[in-house]
Amino acid sequence: EVSHECGLTPDAFTLIGHAGVALMIFESGMHFDFEKAQVVGPKACAVAVLGTILPLVSGSILMVIYGYPLLPDAVAVGTALAPTSVGIALRLLGEAGVLQQDFGQAIITAAFVDDILSLVRF
Repeated sequence: EVSHECGLTPDAFTLIGHAGVALMIFESGMHFDFEKAQVVGPKACAVAVLGTILPLVSGSILMVIYGYPLLPDAVAVGTALAPTSVGIALRLLGEAGVLQQDFGQAIITAAFVDDILSLVRF
């Protein structure tokens, strides 16, 4: 089967994609303020968990409604919907000058945790 063969021998595009994700997480870590994360951490983590679970569940339900099997098709779609764009959030918050404020750090913390959870689940 093709998917099995591709999983055994990743191509150059897969490796480049993994390197890009690693660099994106590294960049978000550079803008991460641990002191402010302690203040906004619990709420941001709750948002991140919901931001990971809700797309997984809603994407899976929608795919099952359209007649696709739950495993692996529906779960794959739900997993693809979960990650947020930390790079875009960093750029927008930085340009608006609110990255170091509490709500800016809450957004970055939630996006960072959401991406980590999505990567672990993927």
